[in-house]
Parts: sequence; structure tokens; C-alpha cells
Amino acid sequence: MNSKWVKSESVLDSNEIDGSNNNNHQMFSLPKPGGPLKPRLDAVKKKIQVQIDRLEELRSINRLKDTEIFTKLTDSLRDKNTQHLTLLSSELTRSRQLARVLLLSCVSLEKLIVKISSASDFGNLVMILSPAMAVIKNLRSSITSYVPEMEGELGIISELLSGILVDAGQVGGFTINFEKANEQAVQFLGEVSEAVDQKMEEEFPKVPELPVIPIRFF
Repeated sequence: MNSKWVKSESVLDSNEIDGSNNNNHQMFSLPKPGGPLKPRLDAVKKKIQVQIDRLEELRSINRLKDTEIFTKLTDSLRDKNTQHLTLLSSELTRSRQLARVLLLSCVSLEKLIVKISSASDFGNLVMILSPAMAVIKNLRSSITSYVPEMEGELGIISELLSGILVDAGQVGGFTINFEKANEQAVQFLGEVSEAVDQKMEEEFPKVPELPVIPIRFF
């Protein structure tokens, strides 16, 4: 049983997997399905890290854009330029929504890597990967509308985790409780969400209140 958990260089495929499309290319070999779990887990963690790096890059870009919009908004408020206030306010709202989704995804994936790295046996691995899969699916659903290119990568990660989870459950003789896993995933994301909201307040200045623009009737 331990031979499935530990390593076997013979299961590594010579095909190189590209972790991202046009960003920070990181190449690594992907273990074949059904092989020992350790190299497969390492490969998944590498793919997750590639997505974390991409999210951090997008966060930096969005942060600069957010600062630019916020400056324009405050300038328009100071100059009482009501013509641009509504447009700038909408842009800032979208920027903050994107910032939250990126941060939530980034923090969640970082915590998942830590959890996966802590797995010590088949039973422990099943308990960790079951909710992890639900978390990945949730993140994939929420971030796709903002960063479409991540749908495919998170889909691959989900499939890889699924294969490892099934194999770990079969080899170790463990039953996967998906209902409990979903509950744990909801709790996990809830805790991350609270931390993210607090960090958002610390990182981004509060949106100023806009003056009421009178409605004209013609």
C-alpha cells in the first residue's frame, strides 16, 4: 500500500504540461493516472501554484487600475464633475468585485496547497481532497466570468484531484462522503471570505459617497 503513496519515477510522463497560456510558463511532467499518489499530488500542487502566481499577477494589474479609477473619481468629486461620476463609480465597483474574486481565489488555493501537503495517509488524503474538489469547482464557477482563461486550468486541476481521490479511496478502502465534503467546503470558503473582506478593507480605500444627481423632467 505504501508503494502507491510514496514515489515511483517510472510513472512520470515525458509530456510537459504548460501551467499557463501567456504568463510565467512553468513546465513539469504529469504522472499518469492510476500511478503512485505522491508524484501525482506534487504535480497538482505545481499546477495550483501556477494559478496562484497568475492570480497575483492579475491582482497587481487590477490594483493599479483601481488606484487610477479611484483618483479620477475623487478628482471628479472635487471638481463637481457629475458627468463622469456615475461611469467612474461603476468602473470602480467592477474593479473591487474583480479584486475580491481574485483575492478569494488566491487565498483559497494557497490554503489548499497547505492542506494537501499535510496529507500523511490514504484516509487523511480522502478527508482533505473531498472538500478540496468542491472548493475548486466553486472557485472555477465564480472566477470564470472575470478570468475566462482560468476555467480550463481549474477544470484540469479538478479532474486530477478527482482521479487521486478515487484511487486513494479505493486503495485505502475508504468511502467518500460528498455531502459532508460539501459542508466542509462551504465552511472553508466562508472562513476565507471573512478574511478576504477584512483584507479588502485594509488594502483599498473606501469608496466616497456620491452626491445625489437631480433628475430633470422635460
